[in-house]
Amino acid sequence: MKTEEKIINNQFNNCDHIQLEGVAHYDERRSFFFTPDDPIPHSVQRFRTNGVAQQMTDGTFDFVAKPWRRSQSVLIKKLAHGRVSKTKDDGIQLTLKVYCHESINIANTIKREAAEAVKALINYQLKH
Repeated sequence: MKTEEKIINNQFNNCDHIQLEGVAHYDERRSFFFTPDDPIPHSVQRFRTNGVAQQMTDGTFDFVAKPWRRSQSVLIKKLAHGRVSKTKDDGIQLTLKVYCHESINIANTIKREAAEAVKALINYQLKH
């Protein structure tokens, strides 16, 4: 029997859903481990993600992956210590982060990069 024939593969909301039978282990350290009854190499795609897991009192268990939050701003210019971008609500945001242990003059660095951001913003406004 081929690998494809052993896997129950369904389309639901344009997503692949795989059903596997096996044993799940959950311990005091809040670690979850699943072992399929009949392991078949490459039968599912591997993934690693954060999400919300839920176990019911009858033992059923489900997991929903957290969607990746995409940036809601448009990058205007990347700077050495930050960025200047246009936000979703049409604001202009300048973000700078300079560490104290960098052994540089922080005030001059912020001044220089803010001036660089101003030039980039002027160019951006001329194009748009």
